[in-house]
Amino acid sequence: MPSSHSPSFWSGFITWILAFLKGSRPTPTPTGPEPRRKWTFMVYLAGDNNLEAAARKDLTEMKSVGSTDQVNIVAQFDGMHDQGTRRYHIRRQGSLDDDVVARLPEVNTGDPAALRDFVLWAHQRYAAERYALILWNHGTGWKDEDIYYGLRKRGIRPDELTRGQMRSLTSGNSSRSLFRSSIETLAVETVQKGRAILFDDTSADFLDNVEMKQVLEQAAEQIGRKIDLLGCDACLMSMLEVAYQLRTSCSCFVASQEEEPGDGWPYDGVLRRLVDNPDMSPRLLAATIVEEYNNFYRNQFPNLPVTQSAMDLEHLDPLAQGIDALADVLRAALEADWQKGNALISLALYDVQKFTDRDYVDLAHFCELLAEQNPRTAIADAAQRLIELLQQSGDDSIIIAEGHSGPGMRHVTGASIYLPQHILSPLYMRLLMTQEHRWDEFLHIKLDTHQRSARKTFRPGGPDDRTPKRR
Repeated sequence: MPSSHSPSFWSGFITWILAFLKGSRPTPTPTGPEPRRKWTFMVYLAGDNNLEAAARKDLTEMKSVGSTDQVNIVAQFDGMHDQGTRRYHIRRQGSLDDDVVARLPEVNTGDPAALRDFVLWAHQRYAAERYALILWNHGTGWKDEDIYYGLRKRGIRPDELTRGQMRSLTSGNSSRSLFRSSIETLAVETVQKGRAILFDDTSADFLDNVEMKQVLEQAAEQIGRKIDLLGCDACLMSMLEVAYQLRTSCSCFVASQEEEPGDGWPYDGVLRRLVDNPDMSPRLLAATIVEEYNNFYRNQFPNLPVTQSAMDLEHLDPLAQGIDALADVLRAALEADWQKGNALISLALYDVQKFTDRDYVDLAHFCELLAEQNPRTAIADAAQRLIELLQQSGDDSIIIAEGHSGPGMRHVTGASIYLPQHILSPLYMRLLMTQEHRWDEFLHIKLDTHQRSARKTFRPGGPDDRTPKRR
């Protein structure tokens, strides 16, 4: 008869005793899916870059709350120093290492397949009635600037860089606002694909706009419905163009119009509110994130410029149609008298709320200025209609919640739009909103007239031979 005190028994018993003496029980390796809960809160941390310390800090904040019998908190973290990727089911007890439920080889967090795999894994292992997905890293709005331009200017081929050389280029400031300087390699073929949100220094890849739309739609299809809440713990993402890309795969969208401070979201405050009220609707959770974020920075860092807002993507189509109407009347004004039309747009642009990327303007504030400066005109009527849509309250509101504080943020209202003053990025044409709506047509005319004004000469243009869009 086998002894009840076999070596495997004593090995497990000793492991348990040592963990008990440290104040926690060892975490057993999961063998199957967890019971279905109210919410699964998924955080995809692309930390394989100069933000690794900030990522670990945020994981610690999540752990201070921990999962409950009603709320799952799960995360995937790709750290620069790990040479691998970890998946966590975060619990309040024990150490963060105890919460690791899967270890993967080095993962390219900029690969859309990696995000899709994480979401599907979380759905299968930690099923819930509702899902929140947080994308943690630097966003740059819809635009995909050439993030490796600075390296090429130095005559450095990214594939020649060692880790040490890269760290020397990025040391001294880990603020999220300087993230572009931390990129390791250049993948030219992906630079042309659209707006970037997740950057990965090791793999030199990113999840661009088109791929993000595709992967979130794939995830929603696997889940069987839209993701209830998508949050971007990243910079400059609360834009109409970004929201429009997401409306078919997500219900609520939380993001910042301005660059985010280095501390990012206060995960402890947000998750504490969620576990205290797991019956929260997606709209209520979105509003809670905005409230906790803005309260944190008002109390802790009152002198920093801060924005955060939540949008209901289910009600976005009327806003896009209103943008078409405004684009049409502005374009008509430019075509009727290019000097007068350019002057009235420039006057509004002079005072409009802008952000670190000066090509992004607050949409409602721009409309307010147009209406005030052009009373009793078609422009004022179209602008006022957009203001009403953006300021609408109740369950049908587009802007669920908005908060801002700090210097230079007085006229923030919750949603930005792309309105360049000099050059239209060719990458803008890759966005779904430009394919289905007419804001870009106004921008083409506006920038052409701006160049005429700068030269003080009239250069006749040819007929618009671009494919007509919906009217």
